[in-house]
Amino acid sequence: MNSLRTIIPISIIALAGSMSHAQSIKGGWTICTRDLQLRDTLIENANERELTLINAYGIRSVVPMEQVLFIVKSERTSSIEDDELVGAPLPEPSPVRLISLVDGQTIRGSIQESSMPEQLAISLIAGTSIHGDANIPLEQLLQIRDQTSSKITLDDDLIDDLVIMRNADRVTGFIESIGPKILVSVDDSLVELDLDRVEQIFIANDPEPIGGTYLRFSDREILRVIGFDYAPQTPIEISIDPTSLGLHDTGTTDWRFDPGSLEALWVDDASQRVFALSEIEPESIEPMGDRVWVPAPVVMNQDASHEALRSVDFHSPARVRYPMPAGASRFACSIEAPIEIWTDCVVRIIADRNGRERQLFEQRLNADSPDAGINVQLPSGTETLIVEIDPGEHGPIQDRVLMHQPRILGLN
Repeated sequence: MNSLRTIIPISIIALAGSMSHAQSIKGGWTICTRDLQLRDTLIENANERELTLINAYGIRSVVPMEQVLFIVKSERTSSIEDDELVGAPLPEPSPVRLISLVDGQTIRGSIQESSMPEQLAISLIAGTSIHGDANIPLEQLLQIRDQTSSKITLDDDLIDDLVIMRNADRVTGFIESIGPKILVSVDDSLVELDLDRVEQIFIANDPEPIGGTYLRFSDREILRVIGFDYAPQTPIEISIDPTSLGLHDTGTTDWRFDPGSLEALWVDDASQRVFALSEIEPESIEPMGDRVWVPAPVVMNQDASHEALRSVDFHSPARVRYPMPAGASRFACSIEAPIEIWTDCVVRIIADRNGRERQLFEQRLNADSPDAGINVQLPSGTETLIVEIDPGEHGPIQDRVLMHQPRILGLN
């Protein structure tokens, strides 16, 4: 079973002078707190206890980390298009591998010969430093891949271990050991594979995420930290649990990373987290009015830095039912209708519990009022959220309504 995480991309930011008037926050962050409110801000300092924020008026405020659900970079970085890579030489495979663990961490290291077949031996690298020799039981591994390769997501849960070769061949079975040679038990035979020819390895272990604060760095390490200290343009200092990384006898607990290398932060909370409506499949889509069919909602801006910041395009009139995650307690978003001068519509948000519906929000959208914000508490035990769009009492139907950043607070 794959575990969903709340990713929090981070950028290095600096405040240039004081601001007497509201300014657009360039290079800032969007922060979501436990009331599902979103705000754009700069971050002056952050550690495991609190964030010091600066708003568009230059006013500072402090937010306890326990109130933060996620933080995302406000600006997107454009990716390299495929046609820009045509004719470019392929890089030589790096001996450094990315190793994902069942507890949610991802580390970097070069794989060594292990004296114990049931353990992976690596020289652990973080940032530009080698932090010691680590020995990790195979049962604690989820995936091993090239540092430069894209992460492959499997469509189905693994039953057997899977090795993907550089020529795209696949070998499934039970991995007996991982080193410069990989031994895989396939049916009744033992297959030996050269590590240099392997692109990715999937181990059929179940994720066992551990709650805490996670940081992701530019080399794609993901580390669960006991403490951290971040400020723009200064080295990033973190404290880690070395035993969780297989560093039982070597290495230190305090690590330092270069300024600008921190890319992401998220809090894996054992109690609550944010769910994106864009990630939930509707359980039913019903046309309303005189329509006999209506298209399914379309998820927009797939490249958003967090799933909860995507938009959903609703074609109306329609009534769309979404199953809610366990413990769903709050729903928030903004809605917008691309009004065509004289069209309008009515948007309703309805909670359903055991077949009993309760309307939480209603707003008519027209040329004078084309948008609205929504942040409502869901009744305890809400099983289904209904988005309803119809003509209401007046005039022609507005056939498109955009729902921006729809997000739900639920149990982890």
